[in-house]
Amino acid sequence: MLALGVVAVGYGLVQLLVTSRVPLGWDETVYVSQVARGVPAAVFSAPRARGTVLLVAPVSLITDSVIAVRVYLSLVSAACLAAAFWPWLRLRRSLIVPLAAALFAVQWLTIFYGNEAMPNPYVAFGAVASVGWFLRAVAEPRAWTPRVGLIAALAVTALMRPFDAVWIALPLLAAGAVKRRRGPSLSALCGLAIGWAEWIVEAYVSYGGPLARLHGAGAENETGLHFSLVAHLRALDGPLLCRPPVDCGAVPRLDVLWFAAIPVLAMAGLAVLRHQRSPYLPAAALATTTAATIAASYLLIVGYAAPRFLLPAYALAALPVAEGITGLCRLPPRRLRVPAVVVAVVSIAAYAGLQARTLARLVPYEVRVRSADRQVADRVERLGVTAPCLLYGHDAVQIAYYARCSSRGIWSDWGGAQTPTAITAALAAGRHVAVISRTKKAPAPFLTTWQRRKLTGVTGTGHWYAFLPPAASAHPPAR
Repeated sequence: MLALGVVAVGYGLVQLLVTSRVPLGWDETVYVSQVARGVPAAVFSAPRARGTVLLVAPVSLITDSVIAVRVYLSLVSAACLAAAFWPWLRLRRSLIVPLAAALFAVQWLTIFYGNEAMPNPYVAFGAVASVGWFLRAVAEPRAWTPRVGLIAALAVTALMRPFDAVWIALPLLAAGAVKRRRGPSLSALCGLAIGWAEWIVEAYVSYGGPLARLHGAGAENETGLHFSLVAHLRALDGPLLCRPPVDCGAVPRLDVLWFAAIPVLAMAGLAVLRHQRSPYLPAAALATTTAATIAASYLLIVGYAAPRFLLPAYALAALPVAEGITGLCRLPPRRLRVPAVVVAVVSIAAYAGLQARTLARLVPYEVRVRSADRQVADRVERLGVTAPCLLYGHDAVQIAYYARCSSRGIWSDWGGAQTPTAITAALAAGRHVAVISRTKKAPAPFLTTWQRRKLTGVTGTGHWYAFLPPAASAHPPAR
């Protein structure tokens, strides 16, 4: 337990030192704005769930400070890391579990997203905890603590991402059916029901019912039969989203090595456990199966890639990978075990070095790009666009958070020639309106008669322009 605690504390400290100064991203802003004090809520689309909103509510209801959110989530994620791997300590009484937690905690994705207001790391923690508590419930059929732990873990996971929770629960339910253990299976179903309840109720209230919400979620996430492994490989070291029109670049050769090593070492771990006739083999096998299931749900069903999608798979796979590393060190003759340990230590250090290299490149880039949103908000306010107001266009969701405006964000498609309904309604209500663009040329036909203003002094991200309604200003357009 002490070793796991040390890993968790180190994980939280690294976040505070490395990523706490990163401003909010698009998805984060959507979640935080739902409860942020004095900030209009951004549009909450069909695929999203309220788990992340509930997660950040204790701090966002008090302050809209991004630093406060980062510090709070650093502490919460560190505690969740320890809580996720804790039930495994009773299943495997060795340093395997802390090693697995460390292998997961050192990954650049786990560090970067640890204090982001995003659901994926908590789905990863929930996945590890769910499998661990399920195995504990099977091994301790008369104990109530494992069942409560399983219900809580799957409920939290489903609150964060309902569909991910289903993919995580499927191998557990299958294992329960094989072992004829109704108690753990019923607990898993109970956890799913609790987590899904909020999503279903909101579907009736705001989206026209569960089927309509499912259709909307599928359309937005490009779900169907796909094979996105190559896109995921290209995004191993960033960008954070690999979806047109983003150029994801080539497959990073060094990062492919650690990605490919995961299934190899996991299989090696299972083979070693089988060779040793270890009673821990079924537990490691279930973790591996669940990792493969959740990974397949993204590689084969979602038509684009984001590195964070595979966080639950990485977290679960860390357990058999840790078995593979330690098992391979014990296999050689005694005289070769010291060199084997040295090779393992050097390999882990190289893996950590690659993760650190990605963080060292990605964090300054995200700080620079996202800091522009606050600067643009300041420039827009100087143009007289103040609350009550609507911002529309590039990064409008993030910019509106700082300007305390409502928003409609645009990713790539500006629509047709007609003025968007949201803008028409805002103007009719007498609200200030600005359209934010990264291009000097009007990005949509309805903007050709609007006044263009160049937003000067925004550093590090190129040019920004605000288009104001024709009667909003008597100044000539920027040239």
